[in-house]
Amino acid sequence: MSVELPTRSRLSSKQIRAARDALLDGRADAVLQPLREVICEPTRTQIVRALSAGALSVGDLASILDRSKSATSQHLRVLRDGGVVSARRRGRVVMYSLTPAPMVEAAVQMIDTAANLTIA
Repeated sequence: MSVELPTRSRLSSKQIRAARDALLDGRADAVLQPLREVICEPTRTQIVRALSAGALSVGDLASILDRSKSATSQHLRVLRDGGVVSARRRGRVVMYSLTPAPMVEAAVQMIDTAANLTIA
């Protein structure tokens, strides 16, 4: 078994230090977690896209996404736990909407940009 030795960088130590300083710390990484929960899972991306048009119920989302209510509820739970969506009971129906937060807005903007790129 061969052991791969680290290669010597061709960058200056100043460039290496600048790149290392640019890495995210634990707090910034935690702020990005809700965004990862959306972007890294296609169904959740679609849920965020659908909710960007306004509040919807689990049944509405399940129908729009052509998924079961159970599967849609599980995705909504992840998004709710991550602070991406919030739930509001309206009688017997729970309505879901996007949480007004900077990282959620960034996720919506990124998804909108991707959608617009496919149109162009």
